Amino acid sequence: MLTRFFRQDRITVFLLVPVLVLLLWPGAGAGGSGYPAAGAAAAGQMVHGMPLYGPVRKLLEASPWASMALSLVLVLGLAHSLNRVANDSELYDRRNHLPVLLLVLLLALLPFGLVPGPAFIGMWAVVLAMGRVWTSTGRTGNLAAVFDSGLLLGIASCFYLPYAFLMVVVWASLAVTRPPNWREYILPPMGMAAMLVLCWGAVHFLAPGAWNPVASLHRPADAPGPRAVHWMYGVVLAAVLIALSISVILSFASVYARSVTRVKNIRAAFLAFTFALGLMAIFAWLLDGRIPPVLLAAPGALLLTYPLLPVRNSLWNEAATWGLLLLACWARWAG
Repeated sequence: MLTRFFRQDRITVFLLVPVLVLLLWPGAGAGGSGYPAAGAAAAGQMVHGMPLYGPVRKLLEASPWASMALSLVLVLGLAHSLNRVANDSELYDRRNHLPVLLLVLLLALLPFGLVPGPAFIGMWAVVLAMGRVWTSTGRTGNLAAVFDSGLLLGIASCFYLPYAFLMVVVWASLAVTRPPNWREYILPPMGMAAMLVLCWGAVHFLAPGAWNPVASLHRPADAPGPRAVHWMYGVVLAAVLIALSISVILSFASVYARSVTRVKNIRAAFLAFTFALGLMAIFAWLLDGRIPPVLLAAPGALLLTYPLLPVRNSLWNEAATWGLLLLACWARWAG
């Protein structure tokens, strides 16, 4: 029932998202079971140094309830953008809203997943940047779209600096989706540079010394770590994720093999995007010992839609969805 409800192409599915966010807030490992503890976790996860995150940091430090309200808005906005880009660029055989559900569940399964950190806030701009490139395939006048993608990546980088690395994904998407045009490769980095320079200039005059890009890559030393969970939860979660990963590989390979060339190119660009986010997650782990959850949840929600979309496997699909929901509730409420 849950999978079937989100499998349809109706905007009414978003009415269930606030219920899920409130049910699963503050997400796995956010410390304790009460909302105020989640506010403390949000304050501890602050990453200083990038200018656009400064006002958000002050808001979250002011009240733990602000963290919950902002998280609800961000989840709704990111889920809508992610789902719209996926449908408009024809990543799937038919339009659906499964990524909306899966994004919430995967964020709740990860430590501090629903806490509005810098990478979480910047991801909406990343998704829109990819959408500008993917949905402009086959259209004339693409120069404005690719320039906009660079501007959006510049905005995302002003929240979380490693997002600048995704410029290579824009170039890879251009390489596989359209004939070579040197202007399309120059405009995205120009747009990103323009946004970073404008932001740097504003910060330089309004708050000199507030922008410290190196510091933005590290979390504060006193940031709380994820709380310990029962060993059985780890075993069950690992088993479920391994089974789902195998189903994702098999289903995506099947869908990719029977795709027409234009759609196959878009799905290849999506794979490049997923691979780049995976590299960023590894880099974050090696550098700081913690991965921003949205780097895994956003591409994971898009990938996991492939095995859950076919109607012929309704029973197994429902079992997988409800299993993820129960695991998320376990992570939220146990202990």
